[in-house]
Amino acid sequence: MDTLQPADPVTTAVTTLLLAHHPKAKFDATGAVVTAGFLCSPGAPGSAQARVSHRTPFPSSANGLSFEGVAAEEYVLVAAYADLLREHGWTVIDRTTNRPRLLVSKPPAVPLQPD
Repeated sequence: MDTLQPADPVTTAVTTLLLAHHPKAKFDATGAVVTAGFLCSPGAPGSAQARVSHRTPFPSSANGLSFEGVAAEEYVLVAAYADLLREHGWTVIDRTTNRPRLLVSKPPAVPLQPD
């Protein structure tokens, strides 16, 4: 299940760049992650920002994943996403609280002049 959200140019551009280098998270009909990967969603309405994080299946003895392993994977891959985005001219703000996540925007084409 992919979340159906209105496409916006920032989210579309970030998703396109990340897809060229990393897999996108895939979800089942219940919304559970079945394949690990990045998740990109629109930022606040009118913000021209996108939110980026990494999602993995829920850890269990059946899939061999541990909470510690999932957390380590999330931190490593979100850092890789941030590096890639910065290399391509995106402004990246780390919004990590209990899980790593990014807020991404494109800087203005013309630098703003102080008043």
